[in-house]
Amino acid sequence: MIDIRRIAEHEAAAVAALWDRMCREVPDGGPLTPTGLANITRMLSASAFHHQTACLVAVEGPAVVGFALTRVDPGDGLLPGLVGELAEFYVAPEARGRGISRALAAAAVDRLRERDVQTVRKLICAGAQREQEFWRAAGFEADMVCLSLYRN
Repeated sequence: MIDIRRIAEHEAAAVAALWDRMCREVPDGGPLTPTGLANITRMLSASAFHHQTACLVAVEGPAVVGFALTRVDPGDGLLPGLVGELAEFYVAPEARGRGISRALAAAAVDRLRERDVQTVRKLICAGAQREQEFWRAAGFEADMVCLSLYRN
Protein backbone atom coordinates (compact mmCIF):
# COMPACT_ATOMS: atom_id res chain seq x y z
CA MET A 1 0.00 0.00 0.00
CA ILE A 2 1.27 3.45 -0.94
CA ASP A 3 0.80 6.44 1.34
CA ILE A 4 1.07 9.84 -0.37
CA ARG A 5 1.32 12.81 1.98
CA ARG A 6 3.31 15.90 2.82
CA ILE A 7 6.91 15.23 3.82
CA ALA A 8 7.73 14.95 7.52
CA GLU A 9 10.78 16.89 8.62
CA HIS A 10 12.67 13.69 9.54
CA GLU A 11 12.24 12.34 5.96
CA ALA A 12 14.25 15.12 4.33
CA ALA A 13 17.48 13.08 4.11
CA ALA A 14 15.69 10.13 2.48
CA VAL A 15 14.12 12.41 -0.12
CA ALA A 16 17.46 14.15 -0.72
CA ALA A 17 18.96 10.70 -1.42
CA LEU A 18 16.21 10.13 -4.01
CA TRP A 19 16.98 13.58 -5.46
CA ASP A 20 20.60 12.48 -5.85
CA ARG A 21 19.43 9.32 -7.67
CA MET A 22 17.28 11.50 -9.95
CA CYS A 23 20.31 13.64 -10.81
CA ARG A 24 22.37 10.56 -11.66
CA GLU A 25 19.72 9.23 -14.08
CA VAL A 26 19.76 12.14 -16.51
CA PRO A 27 22.35 11.97 -19.32
CA ASP A 28 24.16 15.19 -18.40
CA GLY A 29 23.55 14.90 -14.65
CA GLY A 30 25.66 13.44 -11.94
CA PRO A 31 25.85 12.99 -8.21
CA LEU A 32 25.17 15.87 -5.87
CA THR A 33 28.13 17.28 -4.01
CA PRO A 34 28.09 16.86 -0.22
CA THR A 35 27.28 20.58 0.09
CA GLY A 36 24.51 20.31 -2.50
CA LEU A 37 23.04 17.29 -0.72
CA ALA A 38 23.12 19.15 2.63
CA ASN A 39 21.46 22.22 1.10
CA ILE A 40 18.70 20.16 -0.53
CA THR A 41 18.14 18.29 2.74
CA ARG A 42 17.68 21.61 4.58
CA MET A 43 15.32 22.90 1.89
CA LEU A 44 13.25 19.70 2.00
CA SER A 45 13.10 19.86 5.79
CA ALA A 46 11.72 23.40 5.56
CA SER A 47 9.16 22.30 2.96
CA ALA A 48 7.43 20.26 5.68
CA PHE A 49 6.10 23.57 7.03
CA HIS A 50 6.48 26.10 4.23
CA HIS A 51 3.38 27.99 3.12
CA GLN A 52 4.13 28.25 -0.64
CA THR A 53 6.33 25.19 -1.25
CA ALA A 54 5.44 21.62 -0.35
CA CYS A 55 7.12 18.29 -0.90
CA LEU A 56 4.79 15.32 -1.20
CA VAL A 57 6.23 11.86 -0.64
CA ALA A 58 5.11 8.43 -1.79
CA VAL A 59 5.84 5.96 1.00
CA GLU A 60 5.74 2.20 0.57
CA GLY A 61 6.18 0.35 3.84
CA PRO A 62 9.02 2.10 5.63
CA ALA A 63 10.62 3.52 2.46
CA VAL A 64 10.12 6.82 0.64
CA VAL A 65 9.95 5.75 -3.03
CA GLY A 66 9.02 9.03 -4.69
CA PHE A 67 8.53 12.74 -4.23
CA ALA A 68 6.92 15.75 -5.86
CA LEU A 69 8.01 19.29 -5.04
CA THR A 70 5.24 21.82 -5.61
CA ARG A 71 5.36 25.59 -5.50
CA VAL A 72 2.65 28.28 -5.54
CA ASP A 73 3.53 31.57 -7.23
CA PRO A 74 1.49 34.71 -7.92
CA GLY A 75 3.10 34.69 -11.38
CA ASP A 76 3.77 37.74 -13.49
CA GLY A 77 0.19 38.97 -13.44
CA LEU A 78 -0.57 37.93 -17.03
CA LEU A 79 -2.52 34.82 -16.02
CA PRO A 80 -5.57 35.02 -13.78
CA GLY A 81 -5.00 33.76 -10.25
CA LEU A 82 -2.12 31.83 -8.80
CA VAL A 83 0.27 29.63 -10.78
CA GLY A 84 1.38 26.25 -9.46
CA GLU A 85 4.58 24.54 -10.46
CA LEU A 86 5.57 20.91 -10.19
CA ALA A 87 9.21 21.83 -9.74
CA GLU A 88 10.68 18.35 -9.17
CA PHE A 89 9.14 14.91 -9.57
CA TYR A 90 10.75 11.51 -9.13
CA VAL A 91 9.77 7.93 -8.44
CA ALA A 92 12.52 5.35 -7.88
CA PRO A 93 12.90 2.91 -10.80
CA GLU A 94 12.04 -0.10 -8.63
CA ALA A 95 8.70 1.53 -7.74
CA ARG A 96 7.69 2.43 -11.30
CA GLY A 97 5.09 0.64 -13.37
CA ARG A 98 2.60 0.20 -10.52
CA GLY A 99 0.66 3.46 -10.69
CA ILE A 100 2.71 5.25 -8.03
CA SER A 101 3.81 7.98 -10.44
CA ARG A 102 0.23 8.63 -11.56
CA ALA A 103 -1.03 8.72 -7.97
CA LEU A 104 1.77 11.05 -6.87
CA ALA A 105 1.19 13.38 -9.84
CA ALA A 106 -2.55 13.50 -9.12
CA ALA A 107 -1.90 14.22 -5.43
CA ALA A 108 0.52 17.03 -6.36
CA VAL A 109 -2.03 18.62 -8.69
CA ASP A 110 -4.73 18.24 -6.01
CA ARG A 111 -2.44 19.92 -3.46
CA LEU A 112 -1.95 22.87 -5.80
CA ARG A 113 -5.68 23.09 -6.57
CA GLU A 114 -6.38 23.18 -2.80
CA ARG A 115 -4.19 26.29 -2.71
CA ASP A 116 -6.50 27.88 -5.32
CA VAL A 117 -4.02 27.55 -8.18
CA GLN A 118 -5.59 28.19 -11.59
CA THR A 119 -2.73 26.99 -13.82
CA VAL A 120 -0.32 24.13 -13.04
CA ARG A 121 2.98 23.96 -14.92
CA LYS A 122 5.62 21.24 -15.33
CA LEU A 123 8.83 22.12 -17.17
CA ILE A 124 10.16 19.14 -19.15
CA CYS A 125 13.30 18.75 -21.25
CA ALA A 126 12.62 18.88 -25.00
CA GLY A 127 14.09 15.42 -25.62
CA ALA A 128 12.32 13.68 -22.72
CA GLN A 129 9.59 11.98 -24.78
CA ARG A 130 8.48 9.47 -22.15
CA GLU A 131 8.18 12.20 -19.54
CA GLN A 132 6.19 14.38 -21.94
CA GLU A 133 3.85 11.46 -22.70
CA PHE A 134 3.37 10.83 -18.96
CA TRP A 135 2.35 14.43 -18.26
CA ARG A 136 0.13 14.62 -21.36
CA ALA A 137 -1.68 11.49 -20.14
CA ALA A 138 -2.18 13.33 -16.83
CA GLY A 139 -4.00 16.12 -18.69
CA PHE A 140 -1.15 18.57 -19.27
CA GLU A 141 -0.73 20.16 -22.68
CA ALA A 142 2.23 21.78 -24.38
CA ASP A 143 1.63 25.51 -24.48
CA MET A 144 5.06 27.10 -24.17
CA VAL A 145 8.58 26.64 -25.49
CA CYS A 146 11.55 27.50 -23.30
CA LEU A 147 14.72 28.47 -25.17
CA SER A 148 18.03 28.70 -23.33
CA LEU A 149 21.18 30.67 -24.09
CA TYR A 150 24.23 29.14 -22.44
CA ARG A 151 27.47 30.93 -21.66
CA ASN A 152 30.34 29.40 -23.66
